[in-house]
Amino acid sequence: MIPSLLDNFNTYIKLIKEHEVSESSIIDIDSCKFLTPTIISPLLNYMLTYNKKIKKHHNENINAHFHRILGLTQHKDTTLPFRWLNKNVDNSEELTKEILKIMNPIEGMNNALKYIFHEVISNVYDHSEFNLAFVLGQNYPKLGLTDFCFMDNGVSIPGSFREANFKVKNDCDSIIKAINGFSTKDNDEFVGRGTGLNSIINIVNKGAKGDVLIVSGDGLIEIKNSNVYAKFIPKGFLKGTLVSLRLSSNKPIDIYKYMDGFKYKISKNLK
Repeated sequence: MIPSLLDNFNTYIKLIKEHEVSESSIIDIDSCKFLTPTIISPLLNYMLTYNKKIKKHHNENINAHFHRILGLTQHKDTTLPFRWLNKNVDNSEELTKEILKIMNPIEGMNNALKYIFHEVISNVYDHSEFNLAFVLGQNYPKLGLTDFCFMDNGVSIPGSFREANFKVKNDCDSIIKAINGFSTKDNDEFVGRGTGLNSIINIVNKGAKGDVLIVSGDGLIEIKNSNVYAKFIPKGFLKGTLVSLRLSSNKPIDIYKYMDGFKYKISKNLK
């Protein structure tokens, strides 16, 4: 089995902690034994935010994979290489087609997957106020799983609540409120969104038996096997919002069974 989305993100945190101790302008990733979208995406976000460089990995196979997923060399048909979200024109339809191509889902999944990816990307356009946003993906055919990671450097979920002067306990609480259907409008009115993020998580977690990881500001929420885990990350380690999804490509999904709102509560706080 591959490590969980949370384990992947913890690997990223470990890399950055080691980097900050070194006080170097180059991030050393040699301690990383594998590279997944949920490690690479925040790593690129950190690099772009703080004007860093990433050192070539000593393992040539890992280095070659890194280059493929960045789109620097020819990628395999199981990889969705680095793709920008166009800031000026919504290119969600184009990106969704590329995502579906690497998943090669069974009949009965296409509509659900189109809905999931369209909603995730639309949320970035509608709420994040991003300058940079991108998506990476990796299919694991032997496991029947695919990981996707959507990353933007926008205002963040907690930041949008603060701008609207809406009281929240902390950044994890902000993410939970967003998951449970709340958002802010341009007029600073706090409103329920109904579907959107809540439906995405219902479909992924309950329909596709998959996992969801959302990191925004200094908060992290993982939804796995219908359990909700919360954790705080070091301040400044992520600018914006990261949404990682792990999906099975062989489970037919009737999306209409999962469109009704479901209230998520934190099951456990992690250190």
